[in-house]
Amino acid sequence: MKKSANRSRVIELDDESGDIPKDIAVAPNITAEQFIAAQRDEKALERLVGGLVERKVKGQPLFNEGKIILYNTHFKERHLFKFRNGYGEYDPQILNSLNYFMRCNYDNSYTEMDIAAIEMINYVAQLMGVKELHINSAYRTPEYNAILSGKNENVARNSFHMQGKAIDYSIPGVPIRKVCQYAQLARNYFGYGGVGYYPRQNFVHNDSGPLRNWAK
Repeated sequence: MKKSANRSRVIELDDESGDIPKDIAVAPNITAEQFIAAQRDEKALERLVGGLVERKVKGQPLFNEGKIILYNTHFKERHLFKFRNGYGEYDPQILNSLNYFMRCNYDNSYTEMDIAAIEMINYVAQLMGVKELHINSAYRTPEYNAILSGKNENVARNSFHMQGKAIDYSIPGVPIRKVCQYAQLARNYFGYGGVGYYPRQNFVHNDSGPLRNWAK
């Protein structure tokens, strides 16, 4: 039996209007090295230099280890996913588990998540050296997205969430403005993707779509 959409306490938005405030905006040509050096964050720079694999798998820049701890704020689930080894080889079983973990908040439906979106949030977590990410929303069924967009104009009718290409998240103990900056660095490094900044709802949106950013 499907769950009623209004039972969810998770706020899900992705309207692409507005712009990221200038004081936390990161220009598309700014690299992680330049940003971190300017902040004099030696630990982050060490993680970056020592952790990135020089080659690219499927055109994606990768940290040496595809390992991330995620907490689903809707289903109250926490799991460690070791989805890729240092040779760039993905574990199909772990990816299947990750797909289910990222399931729709409305009716437990799930899809194959775009690995590019997973690698993007893994980049953020590894670069920042954080223990876990809190997932607000990932996959949405078209039915659920239609319900949300019908109730809230800030929800895009053609959301990348419906394609398994978008993830909304926050990091415990880290100001969301800082998370947004590193999300932009991930976008810059990959050369594609959207970044949405939602300070009032306290989450950041990353997707593997075209290069763009917005704030609400």
